[in-house]
Amino acid sequence: MKALFLHGAIKNAGDFLIAHRSELLIKKLIPDIELISRWEGGQIQDMIQDIDGIIFCGGPFFTPTIYPQDIPLIPDITKLHIPMINVGGGWFGSDSRTKTILNYHINDTSIHLLKHIEKSSSQLSCRDWFTTNMLRSKGFTADMHGCPAWYDTDYIGQTELRRKGGINKICVSDPADVKNSQAAAILLKCLREKFPNAEIVYVFHRGAWEPEEGRYGERRRKGIETILKETGINWINIAGSHEGFDIYDTCDLHIGFRVHAHIYNLSHRNKSILIEEDGRGAGVNQALGLNSIHAYDENRQYKHTLVRKAENRLWPKINQHLKEDILFQIERVNDTEGIEYEHAFKKMQFYYNKMCNHILKITKW
Repeated sequence: MKALFLHGAIKNAGDFLIAHRSELLIKKLIPDIELISRWEGGQIQDMIQDIDGIIFCGGPFFTPTIYPQDIPLIPDITKLHIPMINVGGGWFGSDSRTKTILNYHINDTSIHLLKHIEKSSSQLSCRDWFTTNMLRSKGFTADMHGCPAWYDTDYIGQTELRRKGGINKICVSDPADVKNSQAAAILLKCLREKFPNAEIVYVFHRGAWEPEEGRYGERRRKGIETILKETGINWINIAGSHEGFDIYDTCDLHIGFRVHAHIYNLSHRNKSILIEEDGRGAGVNQALGLNSIHAYDENRQYKHTLVRKAENRLWPKINQHLKEDILFQIERVNDTEGIEYEHAFKKMQFYYNKMCNHILKITKW
């Protein structure tokens, strides 16, 4: 069996992790499948005759402009007469309110593609309940399977934390939105005060300030370089592959902004605290029953978009009680001896079984 394996791994380390974990899981369940992961939109028409189906892998798949803007496929989707399935896709919501879920827009051409996938695989596969509810509100059959990156098969079935001792090494993942650099600076100062003797490593997931990063790199540098020097914290850039996630294997605590740093650590049964930047982070914590910390000030986040943009030019939209929220959560993890994580790991096992049943539909191609 030969399948076209479409994913978004270009630069962001998290996207590479999704693609890697998806491929491993699919091949574990269907050993004889051949996945073709390199593609260009203009060439797919020539490939259709040679493949048995298309797999859309994880990520913020349910964007407002999936087809043809984000995934070109072919000019006329009605001529695509091969099976299609998606695995653990997510939305791109700005927050977790019901209003945001119900008003989330997907354009007509993208809806048409999703209907093709739904018809082919009987349902759409979602990485969190916010995505599931958004799709169900639009009339789709959707089910919650978690993100493929949740599942490292070496740890499936393990429901206890690997490291229960003290905090000697902390890894901090960087914000996806550079506007949250001030929030990151607050986090780093807080951690250095709370753990003066701990090794702390700041991890960039999509580039730091290399020359090729251009103005985005300069904005990152201005936002965080000074505080890194003041606190004596080293940094590492893991963009471009999934291998860099190994940095987290030796930490006693991950705390930061990257959803897939949070997911990776949970998949390896490490303590992890996520500071949510938008509805994506909220989705994973809500699905697993973990506590939420918002990077943003809820009152400003929930205002009309134009008003919020105008305010953001004048002052940051960060959570004004971020330091207190961080300290409360660290203390909670310590006081409960990690029991909330054990509950989360059991939920991951439940969703893993559902994910496997969904992927096995490919065997009928």
